[in-house]
Amino acid sequence: MNVPKYWKGSSADIEKAMATIKKGEKKVLCRSAGGENIYAVQYGDVKKFNRKANFSSAAGAGDVSCYADKSGDYKKNILLVGTIHGAEFEGTVALLNLIQILETGRDFAMNEHSELTELAESVNICIIPSINPDGRKKVPFNSMVSKSYEDMRYYNQGTWADGSLAGWPECKKLHPMKGNVGYLGGYYNDDGINLMHDNFFKPMAEETKALFDLVDLLVPDITVLLHGGANCVNTLLKPAYAPMPIKKELAQFEAMHQKTCKKEGLDFKIEPFDFDNEGIKSFNLSSALTHLCGEPCVVYETNQGLNYGNYMLSYEEIYKHHLLLFKTLLEFYKNV
Repeated sequence: MNVPKYWKGSSADIEKAMATIKKGEKKVLCRSAGGENIYAVQYGDVKKFNRKANFSSAAGAGDVSCYADKSGDYKKNILLVGTIHGAEFEGTVALLNLIQILETGRDFAMNEHSELTELAESVNICIIPSINPDGRKKVPFNSMVSKSYEDMRYYNQGTWADGSLAGWPECKKLHPMKGNVGYLGGYYNDDGINLMHDNFFKPMAEETKALFDLVDLLVPDITVLLHGGANCVNTLLKPAYAPMPIKKELAQFEAMHQKTCKKEGLDFKIEPFDFDNEGIKSFNLSSALTHLCGEPCVVYETNQGLNYGNYMLSYEEIYKHHLLLFKTLLEFYKNV
């Protein structure tokens, strides 16, 4: 299957895109464990909150404006983060195209997206094309479409020392991923840290620290971590232990996005928030960022088009799903 010309998501593609930034403000957040640049591109303003307290203290005082006063002339801010896991780069493809759209009005297929560019004028957008470039470099191709399930597991979670696939979720039983390891998959940075499950009260990875600093600075109204979910039906995974206002906000957003997808003939599944908090819920990166700034952070899981099962999306469908997600985000947070 031929890879479309707009399907750009390699480390080299990111560097090329960063060299073309004119309308956005580009900066290097930090270097990865393996010494790679981690870029952020800001479109719109960064509000200076002149804060008096961190979020926890402000919430304890019952006045979150002491942390981030969003009253008055405030434009909503959206943070989009790609390649948390190295073999889940569908979001990076979409983000590089979004950057191209915001810079030129057209994506890499030379299609115009006037609706997206117009909506983008109403919000601030910050884009991190790849938060885990170490993991991305471990994957020697640019697409998971038509790859086998075993390929995905190998390049994402890696292997144990005996050569057997680490698999999911068993790969999370060892962290950092050191010692009983053969091939270190793209889940991890070069220090074996899975950024989704860093020690958030004492982060081990510079990548995590840099992302925390950025979220604390911007206080995004929503942060979206773009993931691949094998051959899943596209869905949002919500943060654990979120307060009711965030649950209600995300429920409204999901309903709006499901309706948008249905109009375009695409499936979008709404997963429940939790089951009355029964059992252990993982306090992962999306949970940590939510509780860091008091605004929602979600995981967007996309179908990767693998060659297995009965539900395999095409390049075009995967890409269209992401563009629709961006459109709904801009529409919703323009008006909410």
